[in-house]
Amino acid sequence: MEKTAYFINGVGLISPQFTFDHGAGFLSQPQEYASNTLHCVTPDFKTYINPVQLRRLSRFLRIGLSSAIICLRDAKNENPDGIITSTGYGFLVDTAKFLIELLTQQEKHLTPTYFMQGTYNALGGLVALYVKCSGYNTTHVSKGVAFETALWDAMMQLQVNDSTHFLVGSYDEADPVLFAVNSKAGHYKLEPVPSLALFESKSTGSLQGEGAAFFFISAQANEQTYCRIRDIRMMYKPNDELTTALHDFLRVNAMSVADIDVVINGASGDVVHDRIIDTICDTIFNQVVQLKFKHLCGEYCTASSFAVWMGASVLKKQHIPPVARANQIPAPPSIKTVLILNQYMARNYSFILLAKH
Repeated sequence: MEKTAYFINGVGLISPQFTFDHGAGFLSQPQEYASNTLHCVTPDFKTYINPVQLRRLSRFLRIGLSSAIICLRDAKNENPDGIITSTGYGFLVDTAKFLIELLTQQEKHLTPTYFMQGTYNALGGLVALYVKCSGYNTTHVSKGVAFETALWDAMMQLQVNDSTHFLVGSYDEADPVLFAVNSKAGHYKLEPVPSLALFESKSTGSLQGEGAAFFFISAQANEQTYCRIRDIRMMYKPNDELTTALHDFLRVNAMSVADIDVVINGASGDVVHDRIIDTICDTIFNQVVQLKFKHLCGEYCTASSFAVWMGASVLKKQHIPPVARANQIPAPPSIKTVLILNQYMARNYSFILLAKH
């Protein structure tokens, strides 16, 4: 039986960079932030959402729905067979508003809007209503591997029926309370660090980020195709086992280190959390083109979706954005494979292998 292939046939990303406009340059105008929180650069929402509907949506539902619409338009297909979303913490701002109202009004005469827009599956339901999709719809909430789990879900669905198409997305918003809690735990930097100089800082903690990304996944390639998803692997606190797992991952896919053209390093700027993944990149992939991305989008549970967008764009455009470069190894004439190595809080690790279709 022939193995099912998985292709990214459309992308939509709203992030702290100018990533929503496919006609603009590929990270050609990098945005730098002086604070330790990176917020999304947003488009004119009226371009994507009816103004009547727009006024009823919270900020991040607007961002999420717009990124889904951008993806569908990019794929030239607005009829997915299923919608799979993912998030680490959901819509924290609306959840907080609901809880505050619950307390201040002593559970009486509550506004249902905050509750409805604060649930994890609010975005998946909203996108389904927009595209009139009554098919498979689920949301994965698994912290640092939520997006990888959503991708894996879509791949399994395509194994069952390879004529279907899935809209796979992720979202996480920067929240002041989450920033305060994680700062006390040492996950975010206490001293101000310019975002583009993140990796020059040799302290613990990262920068808080946010973003919403969608990908149109199919088992068939077409003229819109960005790349092929070869494989995904997720691990929890692997420690010294990560190197062994990486070699096994490449072996299973009939590849070696020499077959990798570009590595996208998911280092977060935290000298402790980055230790294992940086060691791998400095030893195993020291002769391979390396990119980093969390100085562009910040750290959040589903930041790996930004890396997949970057890897897919590198393969389609055959261009390495200078702002993402982590070394000066010359790129090969034809970039055929991109390997993403991501870590979240030194707990969740993942490998995502992308290839030119």
